[in-house]
Order: sequence, then structure tokens, then C-alpha cells
Amino acid sequence: MSQQHATTRRRLLGGVAAASSAALAGCTSMTPFVGQQLEETKTIDPNGAQRLSIAGEVGTVVAAGSERETIQAAIEKQSSSLRTDLEQFVLEADRHDRTLELQSVYTADTGWFESEPTMDLDLEIPYQLPLDRIDTSVGGITVRDVTGDLTLTASTGAVDVRGVDGSVGAETSTGRIEIRDVERLNDVRASTGRVAVDVPAIDGDTVITTSTGAIEAVISPDLDAELEVETNTGDVDVDIPGLEREDSVVGDGVRGTLGDGGPRLRIETSTGRVAVKSF
Repeated sequence: MSQQHATTRRRLLGGVAAASSAALAGCTSMTPFVGQQLEETKTIDPNGAQRLSIAGEVGTVVAAGSERETIQAAIEKQSSSLRTDLEQFVLEADRHDRTLELQSVYTADTGWFESEPTMDLDLEIPYQLPLDRIDTSVGGITVRDVTGDLTLTASTGAVDVRGVDGSVGAETSTGRIEIRDVERLNDVRASTGRVAVDVPAIDGDTVITTSTGAIEAVISPDLDAELEVETNTGDVDVDIPGLEREDSVVGDGVRGTLGDGGPRLRIETSTGRVAVKSF
């Protein structure tokens, strides 16, 4: 990723994010016919932190790099119950060693007729602050133009990543995964959902897998690896010039050497089509 390309992208993103935050700032509303909703903004000073971790227990998380020095959080809290105290549902910022951890925490008790509230986070992050991890229990994850070696976990929800100066690994139980324009790819696992990834480089043995769903992988022509592609039910389409295939492979699988060989890159689905091609 060129420095000029990354800088231009970050400036564009910063302008869009700033406009969104300006429209949202100071806006607090209640919508009784669907329960209740509360919107607020919060500014967090990283204060020397070397990495950032985010945990959204219930809700979506959007994280985007920005040319700023503080973290700007647009927070949307929702509950289907009017009895739930959304003021007690907060975004906490704690430090552990050199890691700044953001986590949504509900400090009140949940009564018989109250529902667990949700919190959606839309975060502008200083580009120079590496993003380390995002975890969500229920909700999707979207990442745009950040730096750091990043691990993403979504129990239920889609994972959508574009533009990371670092490595990315992702896992979801139910939901699609799409990872584009990153420096390196780590393991990508989905139980149910489509997977579409760029594979510019890998650090070691790497798996791209889903139990039910199609996989599309676009591989760098400079990648050195031992490629294994397999599906139990579905088609395998591998179109990589220069791939040295193993003729002994049985069934629909494809195995071969990319470049000079190296760590294993395994791409597999139980049910679904697998398509592998070069950039």
C-alpha cells in the first residue's frame, strides 16, 4: 500500500467521518414506539497507549482511521423495553499495560420485564494508534483504513474490512467475511457465511475456511506458499498462472506450489464453491 494512497484515503475518510460526527453531536432522542434510543458522543484521549482493543457485547462496531489525536465515539444505545435505564449503559475506557480497552458495560440489573440493551459504536481512531482487537457478541464489525495487526471476532454478524496497514485475522459463527486491501492475512474462519478475501502475504500456515458458504480468494502473484484448495460439496475453480499442481490429488481438490513454496495456505469449505485467482 503506497504512502500517498494511504494518506489520500485517510484524508477522505476523515472528512466524511467529521461530517457524520457533526450531524450526530449533541443529538439525544427517544422513540417510545420501538422502545427507547439514546445517542451521544464521547471523546477519549489515548494518552500514550500503544494499541487499542474494542469489545462491544451487543451491537455493531465501526472503526475508521482518522487524522486526529483523540478517539471520537458516536454511541447509539437502544432497548425494546421502556424500563431499561440506558444511562447505566456506558462505554468504559480502561488501561491494561500499554493497551487501551473500550468496552460497553451495563451497570444496572436487568429486571423481569427488561431487555438487554444494545450499543452501536461508530469510532474515529487516530491512524497512528494501532488497532489490536475487536470482539462482538451480537453485531457486525466494519473496519476502514487503520493500522495494526488486527484480530476480529463476531459471534453473530458480518465482518467487513478494507485498508489495514498490518495483518488481519477474522472469525464469525454466522455472517459473511470480506477482507480487502490489507498487508497480510491470518486465519479466516466462518461457520455459516460467504468468505471473500485478498491474500497479499501470509506469515505462516494459514487457513481460510467456512462450513457452509462460498469462498473467493484473490492471491498475490508474489506469494510463496503450498496451496491446498478443497470442498466437499461444490465446485473448485483455481486460476493462478504459474501454479505447479500436484497430479496425485484425488477428487475436486487442488494442490500445488506457489512461487518458491513455503507455509501452507489451505482454503476449504464443506458446502459451497471455491474460487481462487491472482490479483
